[in-house]
Amino acid sequence: MSFFLLVFSFGITTGLQAQTQDASVPPTYDCGSEPIRFADLSWESAAFSTYVLKAILEKGYGCTVEVVPGSSAALEVALTQNDVQVLAELWDGRTEIINKGIESGQVLVVGDTLIGGAEQGWYVPTYVIEGDESRDVAALAPQLKRAAQLSEYRHVFQSPTQTAVGRFYNCPTGWVCETTNTGMLQVLGLDTAYENFRAGTGAALDAAISSAYERREPILFYYWQPAGLMAKHNFTRLEQSPFKASCWEAIVAQTDQACKTDFLVSSLRIAVSAPFAERHPDLLAFFEKYALPPAYINSAILRMTEASLSGPQIAELFISEEPEVWQSWVPTSVAEHILAAYNTELNPMANRAGRFFPNWSVTTEINHYLAVVVRSSGNAFRAVSHGLLRFVLGPLERLFMSMPPWLMLGLIALLSWHATRKVKLALLFTFGFFLIGALGLWAKLQQTLALVVVSTALSVLIGIPVGIVVARVRSLRRIVLPVLDMMQTMPSFVYLIPVLMLFGLGKVPALFATVIYAVPPLIRLTSLGIRQVDHELTEAVQSFGVTRWQMLTLLSLPLARPSIMAGINQTTMMALSMVVVASMIGAQGLGEDVLAGIQTLDIGRGLQAGVAIVILAIVIDRITQAYGVPTRERRTQRELGEHQ
Repeated sequence: MSFFLLVFSFGITTGLQAQTQDASVPPTYDCGSEPIRFADLSWESAAFSTYVLKAILEKGYGCTVEVVPGSSAALEVALTQNDVQVLAELWDGRTEIINKGIESGQVLVVGDTLIGGAEQGWYVPTYVIEGDESRDVAALAPQLKRAAQLSEYRHVFQSPTQTAVGRFYNCPTGWVCETTNTGMLQVLGLDTAYENFRAGTGAALDAAISSAYERREPILFYYWQPAGLMAKHNFTRLEQSPFKASCWEAIVAQTDQACKTDFLVSSLRIAVSAPFAERHPDLLAFFEKYALPPAYINSAILRMTEASLSGPQIAELFISEEPEVWQSWVPTSVAEHILAAYNTELNPMANRAGRFFPNWSVTTEINHYLAVVVRSSGNAFRAVSHGLLRFVLGPLERLFMSMPPWLMLGLIALLSWHATRKVKLALLFTFGFFLIGALGLWAKLQQTLALVVVSTALSVLIGIPVGIVVARVRSLRRIVLPVLDMMQTMPSFVYLIPVLMLFGLGKVPALFATVIYAVPPLIRLTSLGIRQVDHELTEAVQSFGVTRWQMLTLLSLPLARPSIMAGINQTTMMALSMVVVASMIGAQGLGEDVLAGIQTLDIGRGLQAGVAIVILAIVIDRITQAYGVPTRERRTQRELGEHQ
């Protein structure tokens, strides 16, 4: 026992010594007692700058720094309120939140972090214009140079959902560039020639572009630099009319004076809260000097992505490999403390964990094989995607959209009454749907309803047969149950990216992601219901010489019906809970408004859509639960209701 205490105390002492050595700070600078909070911005270049600045403040100035996650809009509001002190990358064409913060003196903008400015615009893969001999790909648009020519090339970038229309991949929903791109399409007269497709998140947009590039398919999209994707692949930026500040401002403001112009070349700056600027003039002087060329940031981001490096890791590599760059930003004493902090001889515990654990990471191999699958079989997966969209999801959504609202409300009332046998509930559910329409969300309701119906139907087609087999075969049950555990516990975001790469953005990948998430409870409850059928009753029926099929259809399934319907109820609820996640990969519907409300901090828009989702969930839950009650009990409930 004393030996273990001795080892433990030695480890604690060594760790404290390492922390003491690592915490060597300049005695001349006072960071204050409160930590400095950085906004955790989601795009790559901002993450790089955030962690480089954080590392220098911690190792050079001795400050305590926290990185606070959140949506861009929420973090900008936090900056104006001094809940967050530093926003490491702010593009020109700022949001209204930042503009108001600057005007009121709550926010100060300093520095110019990107030498030469950040480029943005519309891109196509270079092989679309020049071809690719290595992959035997012919040029599809050899004369394409300018965005104004895109109308005649709509067939090259054809939309999978609309005939005779191209698809333009816009910014994620709620980003400022979504508005400017939409204005650009209108100014160029391309709003009727192209589907203005909005990716739900930046990662979804990256996945769509990478998937098309691996398959050497044409794609037209908006993007920006610095970005790792620009360093990894060969893209061509389409030319626009010369830049005119008045036209650009009109497009951003969405006024009638919008006219043709190129995109603004943005300066990237660091935004800080006013109290921080007043309290830390020395840190502000450091921020003013922070600047890097676009090529370096592109390569650093690419390295970050391909090697799966975290923000602190890429910052450490930058500081150790580029001392001549960052030393010009800070005083000599600060630079000495940074070098000392990253000197492994002064910090013997720094790499001890890395030496103890073997490197078993498989991220590189997974990424490689996924790229191989996309390259070799991507077209087959896309064919499945287009087939489901054209023959299942699309027709059902069009049916719902074309149905007169009064007819849909009547069907909801009839279905609710048939399930519950209660007139009051039927009227209440109908009013709930009417309220959704009154909130201006009727079309989005139909889109969400179509996705939920199809995903639930697919889950039923998969879940009930698998549940029957699992109930009958014990050895298979031992294999399937752990798989179901993994499907239910694994975060949905983990399998969204491979689904995106294989099936593209939009409703179909959302459908598959929803089925993966929603089918396990149906399999479990179907298996449980069949296994709980009375064995004595089963033996009695077998004595009459019934076949296996008769046993299943006439005895097991009817008796297991309450359990199966409970599974369908759970599956439907889980499918509905995925609508916000589905919006992140380009699926339209109520979740799209929730996501936009989060990203733009439009509380009213998000709350309205959230209320609509709650109403839809209650209606579906009560109807499916009612159908799970045996017929005799439902009849008894109806008779009691009539007597009341």
